[in-house]
Amino acid sequence: MAYPTLDLPHPFRSAAPLVVLALLALLFEIDPALPWLVGIGAAVCFAAAGLLRAVRAEIDLAAVRRTADRLIVHEPCSLDASELIRWRTEELTSRAARDALQRELQRTLRACDPRMLPSASPLRRPVVRANEDLLRRIGERVGGTAPVSARGIVLTRALLRDAGSPLYADDAAVLVPRALARVISALEP
Repeated sequence: MAYPTLDLPHPFRSAAPLVVLALLALLFEIDPALPWLVGIGAAVCFAAAGLLRAVRAEIDLAAVRRTADRLIVHEPCSLDASELIRWRTEELTSRAARDALQRELQRTLRACDPRMLPSASPLRRPVVRANEDLLRRIGERVGGTAPVSARGIVLTRALLRDAGSPLYADDAAVLVPRALARVISALEP
């Protein structure tokens, strides 16, 4: 769905003019009278500028996503949500995003398998193993076909990725069951 009033950064679109200029600069190589450094040097400069512009746009887009995620988690949902929230909700609940998150949950469960050697990960493996059924329920819910809420997806991602997550906390035995129950209830639309 298009959001005409939402001005999001587009990494590839912002780099495209500079990439075109880099390709055009290579045309200088056709003229044998010009030193090879002219065409190649200009192309490299334009390509580097395009890369920097794309990286900057990607950083800006990540900041927009973080802002939208905070709004999704902390602000009450409404039918007249801003275009930013609607865009991010659509992005978070897309099939591709849900499948990627389900794979991340499966990797976490595999990392806690007692047959696996301990790794350098700060994951509290015994606590996660004790709550494996709840994590599997989250994985099934995220990977299923029933609709899920964007808030639940954001909370699931935070549970798996944030360094301050209960999965990595010292008092994980107390925090993990509550956090998993919160995520399960938040996944309901």
